[in-house]
Amino acid sequence: MEKIHIPADAIRIISTSSKGDQSKWRVGDKWVKQNTRGYEGLAEVLASLVLVCSTLQEKDYVKYYPCEIVLPDGETSMGCYSHDFRGKLQEVTLERLFESNFTSTDPILNDKSLSTQEKFEEIMQQVQDFTGLNVRQEIARLLAFDALILNEDRHTNNILFLYDPLDKTWQLAPIFDNGLSLLSDEKDYAPGKPLTILKRKVKAKPFISSFSKQLALYKGPSFIDKGKLLKALDDSKLDFGRAKQVLISQLNNPNIKHLFIEGSESND
Repeated sequence: MEKIHIPADAIRIISTSSKGDQSKWRVGDKWVKQNTRGYEGLAEVLASLVLVCSTLQEKDYVKYYPCEIVLPDGETSMGCYSHDFRGKLQEVTLERLFESNFTSTDPILNDKSLSTQEKFEEIMQQVQDFTGLNVRQEIARLLAFDALILNEDRHTNNILFLYDPLDKTWQLAPIFDNGLSLLSDEKDYAPGKPLTILKRKVKAKPFISSFSKQLALYKGPSFIDKGKLLKALDDSKLDFGRAKQVLISQLNNPNIKHLFIEGSESND
């Protein structure tokens, strides 16, 4: 496992999630994130492995790697890192996109009279009006992926767009920040308890707390090669611990069977 030394002059960036703060640093072209609540780093690595075994192109997701973090005072901790995907493009979260257009997602997301589908359509139409992008299928696929990995942190600041100030064009950023998934939060999901019980406690974001209702938004083709993924898990030298157990249980979940490419289960 790679060991990354944090320089003394590196600025600690506090990244805020729905469950508190996480420390991260920019070291060269790498973003280094420290585990805070459990095994977020391994969850990130495993989530990106799922995407490697999908029909998505490499540009569509961020790949994460496990690492040991050595702080300037010599203290060590575990985490993960990824390479910077932004280049010279400006990052704009979904929430900031709305704020820059003098509005917010809250009136839509908090409107109890709207169905999940209606909330989704209203948000996506606003995105299209602001950027010219129709990313309905891509965002719905992202939410389907979240249902597979039980990602509880897909809030509106974890959906990102990239803006090119020279060409004045927009694009959807690759899938990133999946650390609060696969029951990685050991503070809320205590080790040793049955997965069936713990999995029922996990709530989805951002349109509704039900993974199944967000999953229903995705009408596109199957995109996960289950056989390839199972082989990748067998071949991996990493000990994913409970994260792997959760993923395997999800691969056997009949509610998400349609996400797997037909015939890709031959290695099961």
